[in-house]
Amino acid sequence: MNSARRIVWRWIALVLVAGVWLSDAQTVSADNTPFDLAVMRKTEREVDSRIERFDLEAPLYVIGATRGLYLAGTGAVYSVEVSLAPAVGITPFFRKPSDEQIDKIHSAKSARVPVLRDLMLSMMPELAVTLRGLPDAEEVVMAITLFYFRYEKLDGLPKQMVVRGNAGALRKLHAAQQTTGAAEVSKVSRVVTY
Repeated sequence: MNSARRIVWRWIALVLVAGVWLSDAQTVSADNTPFDLAVMRKTEREVDSRIERFDLEAPLYVIGATRGLYLAGTGAVYSVEVSLAPAVGITPFFRKPSDEQIDKIHSAKSARVPVLRDLMLSMMPELAVTLRGLPDAEEVVMAITLFYFRYEKLDGLPKQMVVRGNAGALRKLHAAQQTTGAAEVSKVSRVVTY
């Protein structure tokens, strides 16, 4: 009977601690968001479209749809999964490509890494301008996870690329120039590959 009482009292204490913790937590409603989340939904589709339309003859493939979210105090974060070049998936009729095909896929994807980096950088000022309500002190972040099949050779290929830039600096850059190329944007942004 003693152990049953201890268990009950522990549960009561846990519920009380959780209640105090939850009462201290701040709840942020959609009304407190600095910009219209519908605008973020629109920019998600624009990111997908820009990636897919970049090179129609040798496309970059968006796997799933871009997702954007707002983190108060941090900024707008976009996440997307991309395949750098076409590669054949494993099926019952296709077990594994030849070594020559694997090398060809690896070379094609290696050549596309800097292309994707520049594309990401070029989108940053437009995103900052479109998200008008985003505070200047916060950031625009784009994280791209790269998709690979198991058989692929991954030497020198990143698994993820993240570009982040201060919203205010990106807006100033956009206002100062009609076109914002990757070289200019890289001066006010950071690119990290994993």
